[in-house]
Amino acid sequence: MPNDFINIIEREIIDQLRDTFDTAHVFGQFPEAVDVSYPAIIVQLVASGVDEQFMGSQVTFGASDTQTTGEIYGMVLNLHLIVDKESVISVENDPDTEGYKQRRLLNYLMLNVGNSITDLTFPSTVEILERHMQAWSEIGYVPELELWGASAVYMVSFKNWRA
Repeated sequence: MPNDFINIIEREIIDQLRDTFDTAHVFGQFPEAVDVSYPAIIVQLVASGVDEQFMGSQVTFGASDTQTTGEIYGMVLNLHLIVDKESVISVENDPDTEGYKQRRLLNYLMLNVGNSITDLTFPSTVEILERHMQAWSEIGYVPELELWGASAVYMVSFKNWRA
């Protein structure tokens, strides 16, 4: 049976975010307008492909007793955070507030979503080589919709063996 590394990695990231932020709504793609709930964390796969193609088809990946066909493969995800004016997340370590709201909530999510996926341990069936998260950007507020938002790019490289 073929490997399904892209779906395994994407599902691990989504599940980790759902477990860590159980009062947020985590989506694996942009939801329909009628289905969106806030605060929203959207994980959007935007690219995947070969990072490095090896010469020949007898790749060992460092183990002399294992030869296979493969390459280093990569995937790129856009992470989007959207918070409306009604969104609230209570934070255990901050008893002085009734929960984080609006821009303060967005700041909290930016830091902790980044921490959550950076600390993520993937299943042993997937060999992650590198992962990089670029800085949050496009941080802003849309007054007509009363929404705060931010986006970041997350890249994962892994070993893709095929035989």
